[in-house]
Amino acid sequence: MGKAFIFKRRDANRYRKVYNYIRKKPVDEFVSDKPFTMIVGEVIFSNTAGPVTYTYTSASPTTPVNFTKVPVITAIAVDKNSNSSANVNVFVTSITTTAVQFSASAPFTGTVNFQIISQD
Repeated sequence: MGKAFIFKRRDANRYRKVYNYIRKKPVDEFVSDKPFTMIVGEVIFSNTAGPVTYTYTSASPTTPVNFTKVPVITAIAVDKNSNSSANVNVFVTSITTTAVQFSASAPFTGTVNFQIISQD
């Protein structure tokens, strides 16, 4: 089941006192109507097919993020060395509320970029 997060564009300069003779450029920020957690990162594969484990962390690396429901994850292999070694399928072998494991269909050297989006 999907969940929709609605983001509204808001001009940050309209939420403070601006005098009529001073015209400030709009500074747009996007605000969600519900709490939203999204983690974007990468894991490194070094001539291996995995599994490689990633533990969810917040902006502070010492503070782990605990989701109440299992999050949605999107992953893609990226070839950093330009040697066409990232022509593999990347998939999730294990997913919990605290960590995820990525594997590849064949050993390769490169990175896996991912997005983790909460379903809370």
